[in-house]
Amino acid sequence: MKDFQQHIQKAVRLIPVQIGLIALFFCIYHLFLKYIMRETGLDLGAVGYNRHVVPLYAQPSFDLSLWILPALIVCVGFLYLCHRYLLSDISDGRLIGIAIVCFIAINISVAQIDGYREIGSEDEKERVLTLLEPYTRTSLEYYGDVPRVDELGIRRFLRDYSKPEVFDTLSGHTRTHPPGGVLFLWHVCALFGYNLISASLVTIIFTALTVIPIYRLAEMLYGKKVAKYALLLFLITPNFVMFTGTSMDGPFSVFPILSVYLFYVARERETVPDQKWYEFRLYSLLTGISLAVGMFMTYSTVVVGVFLCVIALLERKRFRQYLKVLLFASAGFIGFYLLLFVLTGFRPIEALWAAIKKDEAGMGSGYESIERYLHLSFANLFAFLIGVGFPITTVWLRQLASTIKEWREETLSPERESGERRTLWIFRHENVDTFVIGFLITLLYFTFSTWFTMEVERIWIFMVPFFVIPVAKHLTARSLADFYWVAGILVAQLIVGEVLLYTYW
Repeated sequence: MKDFQQHIQKAVRLIPVQIGLIALFFCIYHLFLKYIMRETGLDLGAVGYNRHVVPLYAQPSFDLSLWILPALIVCVGFLYLCHRYLLSDISDGRLIGIAIVCFIAINISVAQIDGYREIGSEDEKERVLTLLEPYTRTSLEYYGDVPRVDELGIRRFLRDYSKPEVFDTLSGHTRTHPPGGVLFLWHVCALFGYNLISASLVTIIFTALTVIPIYRLAEMLYGKKVAKYALLLFLITPNFVMFTGTSMDGPFSVFPILSVYLFYVARERETVPDQKWYEFRLYSLLTGISLAVGMFMTYSTVVVGVFLCVIALLERKRFRQYLKVLLFASAGFIGFYLLLFVLTGFRPIEALWAAIKKDEAGMGSGYESIERYLHLSFANLFAFLIGVGFPITTVWLRQLASTIKEWREETLSPERESGERRTLWIFRHENVDTFVIGFLITLLYFTFSTWFTMEVERIWIFMVPFFVIPVAKHLTARSLADFYWVAGILVAQLIVGEVLLYTYW
């Protein structure tokens, strides 16, 4: 009996078994949430139990045809390329170049698994590739407002953006976001013409640039091997792949991710004695400008701003260095919007307030009752964890548990002075991974803040690096077989998810 229990305990410690247990937990949660919504009338904003696979903003839809073959070939080919070449010792430039090509190929092939969609009225139906279909919903998508920018001109469009005579004529998503998404597509259409193909392809190609800051950030934090693992896992993370090719949340993610990288570069430049003084200031200003551009495209960029402040508070011994970085970053952020106001008259506070009111009118505030608040908070968290993939969630939880254990062991060690123990334990450390703990605090804050009302598996895709980098760190300390287990199950979840779910984007 004792031997049997030992075998069970050993099996449960295996990553594939843990992934299965995590998947089972989310299946049970789905059934539980569906029951609660049906029996109590619980309102989760855009997500409804009778039409969606709660907590995901996705409808059940079985789409299996020969269109799955390109995705299978590309994804399996990518895993083979990892085994034969990408995990070997190749140059950074070549790795990043191949990663960009793989990013584009994986996104397009997976988006096309569903084949075609029929759009239009019963009398005038038209078949369109699923890659292009989301942008055809002009009453909801930024793409539909590009002609409005042409009509008004950029200056007047931004100046009157929050005024009812302009605001009330815009598409649904434009009214709950800043105007950056519309202007991005306007510039794309000005260069390549106002058509669905150019808008969709440039969306994917521009988002592919995220591989550069993700790789460099992971390399700076943990070294080249972790960076390589993180980059390869990022390319097959389910929610990033499924939503990048068909929504503007892909381009929206570029500047928030870049901001995190620039922040850490600025920090390193400030702490190296022989660095020129202006380098740290330059990167700090660039951090602020990148945050400002990100906020101009999506208000969700505030998550990164909070994360940077949390890191500064956690690393108390370097707080002065962080404070300098944050002050110069704030100057870059404010300077961007001041310049924008001077040139165009755009008022970001008014635009934000109009977006909040528009969103609350459709989704509610989240505080209507304690029951709705709690269900909404946990549904947000679990929807995103499902979106990043069962394997990534599993290994991230393992790395998180390991980091917290290390932190507690250090802060509660007998060598510490008794007076120091009166400080909150999360602020006492020397060598513990603040990147992981800092993001955990940030994630929990926004999970229970009701700033977001579902759909976060798409809206939060810029948070994916905060998962894949710690996951890569954990996997580099284990056998290569664990990496292939994680990567293989990610690909399986990605393809099966695309076949079984209609995610609107």
